[in-house]
Amino acid sequence: MKKVLSYNTKKHAEIILITKDIEKVLKDSKVKNGTLFAYSLHTTLGLTLQESAEVNLCQDIIDQLTKIVDDDGTKYKHRCALHPSRLCKTDDINGPSHVRQMMTNQTIILDIEDGKLTKGQFQDIGLVELDGPRDNRKILVKILED
Repeated sequence: MKKVLSYNTKKHAEIILITKDIEKVLKDSKVKNGTLFAYSLHTTLGLTLQESAEVNLCQDIIDQLTKIVDDDGTKYKHRCALHPSRLCKTDDINGPSHVRQMMTNQTIILDIEDGKLTKGQFQDIGLVELDGPRDNRKILVKILED
């Protein structure tokens, strides 16, 4: 079973709690035991399995990613307009967003047991926006039954 979830983000960088959305996909699938995969379909959008319900921790994570990777896009060689696909309509200077995304997860994999996701007490799934605000940010959820 596959489903694509779509989100509109409001900030340049933020973590949005999406656990309930993922759990709804699982419930609708009626799968009792198996594996759930969640994939970011963007190169500047990550996923995290963290205390994503705690907003101060989420801000700490964003702050640290910003400290590690300089925000000045002009210091990076990447330019959207140089992409071989020629699909860019603007010359985004978003190299920092791509580098930061590599420090998050592209994929989250969780075991399903008795119709529930197996995760720690404080673990939640967070969508990590690193190049917003953007509309229609997509996460592919795929569930495989045992």
